[in-house]
Amino acid sequence: MRGCGLGRWVLLLALGLSSAQAARLTLGAVLGPIDPLSVNGFNVGFNMSVAEATGAVKSVAPSSLRYPPGNVGDEQDLTKAALQGFVSTLELTGGGVQATVETRVFATRPESKNRPEDAAQAARDARALGLKVAYWEIGNEPDLYATNRGRPEWTPERYCATFRAQRAAILKVDPQAKFAGPAVSNGQGRAAEFLKAFVRGCGDVVDLLTWHEYPSDGSLSDEAALATAARVSEHLAAFRALWADPQDNPLGHTRAVGFGVTEYGLSYRTEKSRHLADQVAALWAAETTLRLAEGGGRLAQYFALIGSGNHGLVDQAGFPRPTLYAFQQLRHFRGEALALTADDPALWPHAAREGKRLTVLVTNTATGPRSLTPDLPGYALIGGKTFTAQTVEDEADFIRLPLRGDLTLPPRSFTRLVYKEQP
Repeated sequence: MRGCGLGRWVLLLALGLSSAQAARLTLGAVLGPIDPLSVNGFNVGFNMSVAEATGAVKSVAPSSLRYPPGNVGDEQDLTKAALQGFVSTLELTGGGVQATVETRVFATRPESKNRPEDAAQAARDARALGLKVAYWEIGNEPDLYATNRGRPEWTPERYCATFRAQRAAILKVDPQAKFAGPAVSNGQGRAAEFLKAFVRGCGDVVDLLTWHEYPSDGSLSDEAALATAARVSEHLAAFRALWADPQDNPLGHTRAVGFGVTEYGLSYRTEKSRHLADQVAALWAAETTLRLAEGGGRLAQYFALIGSGNHGLVDQAGFPRPTLYAFQQLRHFRGEALALTADDPALWPHAAREGKRLTVLVTNTATGPRSLTPDLPGYALIGGKTFTAQTVEDEADFIRLPLRGDLTLPPRSFTRLVYKEQP
């Protein structure tokens, strides 16, 4: 019967069921400011009916939207009509959302509009429509053109030349424009080598160095899949070191640059729901987002906003997926990040402070409940909510946690605790 799982957990929480010893949290030093665009950004496309899911979309308070999403940008022209549709989508989100626009680079036919003058026309169309573009991202996953699209002539050097040409054309229309790339398909392997070659040749012209994170095809065990969230921290550190190295980046190592992930999801297999539309996918997305924000990432855009196959926060019919609940919690992660640890390795905690309010987000990665002592010196707990796969299945509200005593975090749950600084 629907709802019985949620009721069972409410009972367990009320009884204070716990493991042998409650885990403790230790708050550390300030890690740095959280860039507003590093949390709750998404990809959106013409096939995603935001109008049918405005409540869900507004509930996650998108900070940025990337259009068009994924391969669409290399398969369809970036027309004025397409940009008008994007403007309408931005209006439906409630306003204040930054835009990332992907130009067309790959050509599927001779008449494809992938030339520098076409990029310039897109910039003119955006200006005419009142669309303010935070970043123009030049193409999508160019490291795959040679293999997946059978065009070996698309080397990093050719992409770099295309990047320079499109950038120059857009700057003639908008001298203040900012540019992102190379948007490679992953942060390691051949994709990382492509990014490295791009930095060597185009380090003087890119403003936001971007890549994608898709660590699996949905076939890993749940535990192994969750563990891949750590990769984004490794990639962020590696690319930051790459950028600062004068040998690897002879043209731009002294320039300030941002780092961003413009697509991420636990699995790249759109047709499979496992690790895309389930609780493990939501926990992974939350941990990846938090690691990017804490690590000083400039931009993070999850794939995707609305159901595109098994990608998306809700399906095509508007029914919620666990990722919707996760990003409803993540929207509160703002201000400055603080180091936070738990003495139970199954618990992954993160903290953000804004004024006198401290937000703590904790993932219980275990398949059993975990007990947590929420006490933090200098802070008083004033609220707590969590959710499980059953919460989503029941389309129920978040489970409210007690404000006194140890907390019991349900298996595979994602919890938000809110504290107020004490005088």
